[in-house]
Amino acid sequence: MSTAEVKRALIQKIKKSKDESFLKDVYSLLKDESKSEMLLLSKEQVFAILDGEREISNGQYLTDANVRKRTSQWLGKCAKKPRQNTFSGLN
Repeated sequence: MSTAEVKRALIQKIKKSKDESFLKDVYSLLKDESKSEMLLLSKEQVFAILDGEREISNGQYLTDANVRKRTSQWLGKCAKKPRQNTFSGLN
């Protein structure tokens, strides 16, 4: 999509919208477009980011497909187990 097409699509979406929350969010984004903010991170946040980057470069991550596969397998196992009622008021 070209820049002009994106602009036209946004304008149309905004014109048609009756969702006040959406419109306020869009306005807020556009209002702050020219401001560039620098985020200040704590030491813990910096170390967590660096640790995550190290894990990624060491191949210690899961792809979206892998997570979806694992989730399906896990949910399948959960569905096969009989559910126990742990709330004594229902017995």
